[in-house]
Amino acid sequence: MDMSISVSARRIRAVQLMRSLRFYLALDCEVRLSGAGWVQLRNADTLFVLEEHGSDGRSGDGVPDLRTGNLLHLCGRLCADGIDTSPVGYPACAPGGRITTRDPDSHAVSISQAGVPLKAAP
Repeated sequence: MDMSISVSARRIRAVQLMRSLRFYLALDCEVRLSGAGWVQLRNADTLFVLEEHGSDGRSGDGVPDLRTGNLLHLCGRLCADGIDTSPVGYPACAPGGRITTRDPDSHAVSISQAGVPLKAAP
């Protein structure tokens, strides 16, 4: 059975796939498909792929904006796990709140409160 990756999904490079996968699962992402050296994740209506690669300095695509059902609860969980985040901000484009953090490969990750429509940035 061919388990090729959709060319339309964003691809995030990970030096250690399992470490990155644990991080994204903690951010309310769920595994949709997986194969040798890659995992397709879903967060709300967003699909993206973690790909295992050596530390060659290339980062792949940017991480898509993620959503969570309870942003304040997620902040508490991340803090308890020793993961630094920005303070919760309330920009016009994310009126329910947004935080930023970095994944294990130093990719910037933005997480917004789900259930509040995101507005286009001015």
